[in-house]
Amino acid sequence: MILAGDLGGTNCRLAIFDENLSVVQKSTYKCKDYHSFEELVGAFVESCDHPIKIACFGLPGPIKEGVCKLTNLPWDKVEAAKLVSVIGVPVNLLNDVEANAYGIETLKDDQLVTLNVGTKIPGGNRAVVSPGTGLGEAATVEVKGRVHAIASEGGSTDFAPLDELQVGLMRYVQQEYKRVSYEILVGGPGLVRMYNYLRDSGHGNTPEWLAEEMSKGEPAAAISNAALANKCPLCVQALEMFVSILASEAANAALKFFATGGVYIGGGIPPRILDKLREPLFMENFINKDKMVDLLKSIPIYVILNDQAALQGAAWYARRSLSET
Repeated sequence: MILAGDLGGTNCRLAIFDENLSVVQKSTYKCKDYHSFEELVGAFVESCDHPIKIACFGLPGPIKEGVCKLTNLPWDKVEAAKLVSVIGVPVNLLNDVEANAYGIETLKDDQLVTLNVGTKIPGGNRAVVSPGTGLGEAATVEVKGRVHAIASEGGSTDFAPLDELQVGLMRYVQQEYKRVSYEILVGGPGLVRMYNYLRDSGHGNTPEWLAEEMSKGEPAAAISNAALANKCPLCVQALEMFVSILASEAANAALKFFATGGVYIGGGIPPRILDKLREPLFMENFINKDKMVDLLKSIPIYVILNDQAALQGAAWYARRSLSET
């Protein structure tokens, strides 16, 4: 049996998979209830009735020599060696979007929505861009029929504004962050930052009903829902700015990784704003790269609907590692 995990900023999903990658046991934990990732995994192992042969975890942060420095979590780091002592089996650590990239190998056609058909080149490089709590990016390359994922921290690269409105957004956000990255804008509360910028710069006012919705604890959801329902022009403008910047960064990833095998938009946010992503705005900004327009038009773009892709990717990688031992 395989133990796989997907650690997020709030929750952690752990599951036991059989050799066919079917789930036989699964639990979700609140990270705040545990002092360390090792303690959380230990709680799951104690409740597990299945013999574990190998483990693999997708973690939010860069991984070096079996140690992950966590981002967006109060825990300092996760070490493979400590997890081995807890579980008693070999342990692999992957960046969470690296795991998401391997998860593409497990997805069915109905778990993907096509934004651009393009011309997929079999065996071509693929890019993964995942806005959620943060902005994760990764890629896959295929060598002699074997898929390898490449982890990155591309979401932390510098934001490049494309017009005066985006220049204003950058300056507005610089009041809070000296350096503005793509993650600050299209990860976590990025949509709220855009809404606040537009409101504070005189583009509109907050209706009372929206202020009430936002006060319930999920302002980003309130803004996106109002925008998708076309109930608030300010929300529509904020969401369109969000989609424009996401599209631009997805194209950056496509060019850097030469993603002739497709760009895969993962994370928790895209499925919730799918209707807006399907509008021409996304593709207009995706192909807006001067001499690279024709190349970008040819690149397929998909939205991943399966929120278990990273968990399944960790299990897929573990199964392959087990077959090699």
